[in-house]
Amino acid sequence: MAMDKIGRILGGESRLKRFQKPLEAANVCAAGATCVDARYSIISFKNGLLAVGVKSSAEAANLQMKSGQILECINTKLGKEIVKRIRYKISI
Repeated sequence: MAMDKIGRILGGESRLKRFQKPLEAANVCAAGATCVDARYSIISFKNGLLAVGVKSSAEAANLQMKSGQILECINTKLGKEIVKRIRYKISI
């Protein structure tokens, strides 16, 4: 009887595991929003790649020079090195 209950509990955890990646991405995006200026937008996060929206290629170049600082800020806030790269996308 006790083993049956443990099996149901563990089965429930596997169903919740599908929400792990989307929740992690939302957490990374929220941390990223605090590490970049408000005029830039965090678009998405997947497989270690954070996409940041900029208005022009000049802004992308300026942020590219600060990529190391931004990565360090985000990963420090999250407590682990989860963001590996940043891609800048020109968005209107």
